[in-house]
Amino acid sequence: ARAFSSGAVALTGPEAIPNGLQAFRPPESRTAATTLVMMATILGGFFFGLSLLADRLRPTVSEHETLLSIMGAAVFGRGTAVYLFIQLTTMAILFLAANTAFADFPRLSSIIAADGYLPRQLAHRGDRLVFSNGIVVLAVTACVLLAAFGGSTTALIPLYAVGVFTGFTISQVGMVRHHARERESGWRRGQLINGVGAVATGLVLVVVV
Repeated sequence: ARAFSSGAVALTGPEAIPNGLQAFRPPESRTAATTLVMMATILGGFFFGLSLLADRLRPTVSEHETLLSIMGAAVFGRGTAVYLFIQLTTMAILFLAANTAFADFPRLSSIIAADGYLPRQLAHRGDRLVFSNGIVVLAVTACVLLAAFGGSTTALIPLYAVGVFTGFTISQVGMVRHHARERESGWRRGQLINGVGAVATGLVLVVVV
């Protein structure tokens, strides 16, 4: 269960695509679906390759160095051009990953605020045509968390996982209830898929907690 949970946490990220559906060119749903398949394929390929490499190398986990750095040094040699390229691209990916929250949270909170479940100020677009209040709220919250946890990724990553999988579980349970209430065409299949999803993400949440 712990291995499954760690793998599930490592594979988070594709949810950013349906969250930003409005940003895709028409037909939005088809373009987003194609992008999602491509992202899932790339992510799955990397995850499988890294898992296989970790199984062969058996790297020693360190609080002072990432596993990617340890495995990159073992395969290509520390300080080589390829090793440095891995480090730089990892840094760039982490910057983009952090930016995802600033792109998606303000958009999602504006939708919820428009429905009356969050303060209406979060639905306000600023001069730069973004939801400025949502960005400010997220930035302040991030600063508070960094200060409270001393910037320790050992503590912050499980906190991130709890937040992500709480949201996943609630949304899946909500879809199960939606299918039961609306009973649209193929509702039983949808309910089964979302039910399995809710159980899986709920399991991850319990294990991480």
